[in-house]
Amino acid sequence: MRAILRRRLGSASSDRGVALAMVIGIGSVLLLLVTLTMTFSVSGIVRADHDKDWDAAMSAAYAGIAEYQGRLTNDPSYQQYGNPASKFTIANGSASTVTLPTGANTNPAFDVAPKGSGGRWAAVPLTDGLPPNASFRYEVDNSKYASTGVLHVRATGLVDSVTRSVVANIKQTGFTNYVYFTDYEILDPQLNSKSCTKAYAWQSTTARDSGCLINFITGDTLDGAVHSNDTLNICGGTFKQRVTTANPNRDSSGKLYSASNCPSGSSAPVFNAGVPANSALITMPPPQQQLDQVRTDIPGKVPNPGCLYTGPTKITFSVSGGTAYMNVISPWTKQTQVVGNPATGPGVPANPAFCGKPGDPAKSLTQNANTLSDTKLGQTIAIGPSSALYNNLIYVQSIPTAASDPNSWATNKTPNGNSFTCVGADTTSSGNGLGYPVKYEIVSTAASYSCTAGDVFVQGTMHSAITINADHFAWVTGQLTYSDAAHDILGLVGAGAVWVFNPIVCTNPTNWTSGTCRASSSGMTWEASSSSTNCARTINAAILSNYHSFEVQNYDSGDPYGYLCVTGSIAQEFRGPVGQGSGSSGFLKRYSYDTRLLNSPPPKFPTPRTTSYDVTTEIEVAVAYRPDGSPTS
Repeated sequence: MRAILRRRLGSASSDRGVALAMVIGIGSVLLLLVTLTMTFSVSGIVRADHDKDWDAAMSAAYAGIAEYQGRLTNDPSYQQYGNPASKFTIANGSASTVTLPTGANTNPAFDVAPKGSGGRWAAVPLTDGLPPNASFRYEVDNSKYASTGVLHVRATGLVDSVTRSVVANIKQTGFTNYVYFTDYEILDPQLNSKSCTKAYAWQSTTARDSGCLINFITGDTLDGAVHSNDTLNICGGTFKQRVTTANPNRDSSGKLYSASNCPSGSSAPVFNAGVPANSALITMPPPQQQLDQVRTDIPGKVPNPGCLYTGPTKITFSVSGGTAYMNVISPWTKQTQVVGNPATGPGVPANPAFCGKPGDPAKSLTQNANTLSDTKLGQTIAIGPSSALYNNLIYVQSIPTAASDPNSWATNKTPNGNSFTCVGADTTSSGNGLGYPVKYEIVSTAASYSCTAGDVFVQGTMHSAITINADHFAWVTGQLTYSDAAHDILGLVGAGAVWVFNPIVCTNPTNWTSGTCRASSSGMTWEASSSSTNCARTINAAILSNYHSFEVQNYDSGDPYGYLCVTGSIAQEFRGPVGQGSGSSGFLKRYSYDTRLLNSPPPKFPTPRTTSYDVTTEIEVAVAYRPDGSPTS
């Protein structure tokens, strides 16, 4: 019995030991779970704080870009400031073109030194809703600003122990933001012999003369943003992107555009991006100091001068074996770069090879073969990426009257040993000596061919990056296209007008010398027939006439030609007509915006008198600075 009792008591004691072990084990597990829960909770708090700082650091970097953009808008000259010691600035070739602001303009955002060495960060304004310790730095690359108006900026944001960096392109807002821009929606009074009042329709108390109105009509297609400072007159057409006007006054039906003097059979316009909306005035540029861009005596302002040609000049682009060329005929040119404005002497060095070789005024045409004075064959010049003319400007000026100008001529002297004559293609009628006017051409007074004016005649396949700026007329004399639509870019500026060449010639010139003409037609061979949906004339360029118009010569004479296809942008002071009625003569419009112009305008292209700056691209990049301010590489 006692033995049984002992066994029972021993068994109970053993059960109590197992229970105790189980209690201890369960307690340990619970303690571990509590510990893990606390660890995860603390880790979550740390992770949440880090994520918050991570997001805030990016916002601080964006705030840095916005702050720099604001400074630039208030003071466009701020593009000159930066830190020459910045690795970003050095790597992009801008160390010699930026300088640190001094005195009251000192900006801690330009610092590049570690905090331990006195380096600073600029505080983000608390109004941005970021932590009080949020700050930023930025670095500037202005190496392309002079040629394209684009600045490259890297900003780094700092919050607590987290930094993040972004790179942005900041570009001047300009005419190349639009496929079509006008200041006044009326015929150019000077080019069209019309008494059109230079005033915005929405500011005038009297109705416009119907003879001054130009319409968008059925068949027109504009694929890109459209803006006019005036009231647009729209009788049809398709507008695929936004349309804006400075007109603030809606009519009784709520429209900001008019539909007056519309041809019969007009269809309602189609606005794919909404009806026209109000937007601010965009002012045309002042007289451009383009001569400065071909001067060699202001290297701080113009480190890479372009080419100057004088008097009527023909430029024909071509590509051969993958190499880009332009053939230039410019017989009145003596110096292709100058010093002073007005010019007082030749550039230093004189007449660089990339602009071509001027002819010797004392030599004959034969002796001046393969120079700019060769009116038969011209001079062919390479214009690819290795040329100093690539990403640069050509300026065509009228023959200067000041005797001190190195491109002036005595009144009794002409090129090629006085053998050059100011005649047309028939060698008898008055002209510019370069084949204009063509034989039997009926020349209008407004679009005459002066022998001394800064006119440029352009055509061909272009494979480069160039702006051509003429102080008088720019003529598109044939197809003008890019060889590589992804990389080639052309700016075409005619202060007096940009004309699409369309000469009307007399086909039955009986008694022509007295001006009698019984029949006439266009002297051009177009790329496609009027019945085709293809382009009759193709132009790839950003086009600007800051004093006059982009216009088709003799738009109201002859037959309908089909479609005028422009890929790029068009900006003009007065609206230039390209056709008449509902397509009874001239062209229908097919304008398409070259979206590359938003980020990369043509080199040295004119900008509005007042401008703002837009961030066109903004991407995150590898972190540039550690939290202590030291660079990461």
